[in-house]
Amino acid sequence: MIRGWYTGASGMNAQQNRLDAISNNLANVDTAGYKRDIVVSKSFPELLIRRTNADGVYEIPNGMGSADAAPVIGKLGLGVETNESYIDFTQGSFKLTNTSTDIALSGKGFYTIETPNGERYTRNGDFFIGKEGILETKDGYPVLGENGIIKLENDRFMVNQDGVILSEEGEEIDRFKVVRFDNERYLQKMGESLYSTNDIAGPAHIAE
Repeated sequence: MIRGWYTGASGMNAQQNRLDAISNNLANVDTAGYKRDIVVSKSFPELLIRRTNADGVYEIPNGMGSADAAPVIGKLGLGVETNESYIDFTQGSFKLTNTSTDIALSGKGFYTIETPNGERYTRNGDFFIGKEGILETKDGYPVLGENGIIKLENDRFMVNQDGVILSEEGEEIDRFKVVRFDNERYLQKMGESLYSTNDIAGPAHIAE
């Protein structure tokens, strides 16, 4: 009886983790750069159940050996647990905004953002030009290029398919520091559509 309680409780905990992830995904369905969480559960090893009042050994006819006389009833599940949670970075849809500082990423890769806690990474290209011409996120964090913080004279610029930022006259200003990870699905969410890396996700390396 008590074993059944623990088995049921483990299932409820695993299901609650799944529902929490789904609720958070739905709440952020319109959040730019948001990627959904996926929760994976696994069951504990099962036990083989036999009828205890038929213990013993019986001989198999024709000299084929012996077998356990206790008939098998079935398998007993011992519960379930949350095995892992990861981020699904499947390419999202694009939305035309007619704003020159809104720059979407196609394919794999992350913009590099400078924060007080170090470099963070995002798929959200909803930028604007802040003080001193610095290209920033909506939360005021500078966007990094391969030469440092990106500075623009105005919003009349172009970005080619290689991430190179060109002035109105066609002069190269910088190139977005777009990075990739070996195991991006295990990046850590930091809020505001920002991610940080860890030992599992691996170090950031410049996307080619």
